[in-house]
Amino acid sequence: MKIASQFAKYVSVALLSAASDWVVFAALFAAFASPIMAQAISRIVGAIVSFGINKYWSFGSLQHKRALTEAWRFVVLFIASYSLSLSLFSAFTFWGMSPYLAKLITDTACFFFNFLIMRTWVYRPQDTEVDGAVPARLSEPSRHRRLAV
Repeated sequence: MKIASQFAKYVSVALLSAASDWVVFAALFAAFASPIMAQAISRIVGAIVSFGINKYWSFGSLQHKRALTEAWRFVVLFIASYSLSLSLFSAFTFWGMSPYLAKLITDTACFFFNFLIMRTWVYRPQDTEVDGAVPARLSEPSRHRRLAV
């Protein structure tokens, strides 16, 4: 899949994921006046929306047998992104920045980080090595045939 098309789909999913994240953030922040708690919970909601739609639509990973591997990788990415998000958000709000501006900057940084990792690791194309296995098209017999030609 071409990177431009993939990125356009990722942007669409990110907007939907961000909308759900922001709605939850605003509601929790208004209800409890705890920006860190609101950010922590809203990021989880956004991640749930993101995983399913990105898997099947943005990155075209249609094989159900890869779902567990991709889910595990997504969780690892989510933990890294979640940590980055909460660290940046905490630092910005500690320095006196508005929680909404801090969230905007933090989410933008995580947006680009997540796309890169999703594209290259979580939902990498099916014809690349998977968990150390050599793709069928590059198995030993086919390598020898190419060399002999």
